[in-house]
Amino acid sequence: MIAVFHMEDRFYAIDDFCPHQGASLAGGWVHEGCVACPWHAWRFNLEDGAWLDNPKIKVETYPVTIQGDDILVELP
Repeated sequence: MIAVFHMEDRFYAIDDFCPHQGASLAGGWVHEGCVACPWHAWRFNLEDGAWLDNPKIKVETYPVTIQGDDILVELP
């Protein structure tokens, strides 16, 4: 599962599951370039997926491109 976020003029795609206890990050709060997990407020940078309290822990990020009205997420 992948969560897609739209901030200002850019789209971001990251793993949807928080590594702490598996909550859906898509249901979290987005603020100033990060998303906060809805269960325990772990905050992840949308740019690189790093947990803001310990950047060694990350969620996967994926490149996003826009083609017309379509949002395309590049998978490995």
